[in-house]
Amino acid sequence: MAVVSRRTDPVLPKTRDIALAEDALSHMSKFMSQVGSKDIHFALQGLRGKEVIEFSLTPPVVELIFRTIVHIAKGDAVTIVPFHAELTTQEAANFLNVSRPYLIGLLEGGKIPFRKVGRHRRVLFEELVKYKELSKEKSRKMHEKLTDESQDLGMGY
Repeated sequence: MAVVSRRTDPVLPKTRDIALAEDALSHMSKFMSQVGSKDIHFALQGLRGKEVIEFSLTPPVVELIFRTIVHIAKGDAVTIVPFHAELTTQEAANFLNVSRPYLIGLLEGGKIPFRKVGRHRRVLFEELVKYKELSKEKSRKMHEKLTDESQDLGMGY
């Protein structure tokens, strides 16, 4: 069984991380386009070339690793959060890109489900994803409505 980190703070790539990620991307993108939908076999070699670990991963898992490396190559901070993870209010606010007080208003207003642990609120990551998707959908519908109204009024948009 693998050891899973509970760390949810972003990993900020350093210059060497970025350079290695860029190199990995050039090799991985060519390889992935040739493999298609087959499992991908990996062989990891130790520093002195003596230890070799071999394993296979399915295309969706390799795609997730690839997307992570893309962000590292761009110099973006990266965080991986399990879908069923519970976040603090600050972590949840960071994910939604809102202030913590605004998030607490959403929680207390019933917009996002949460639970209390003592006096602390905890929010499931999956609930944040649902809320974000609903917000995007509402925004898209409102944009369409405004566009239709401007068309009807002949505003030239």
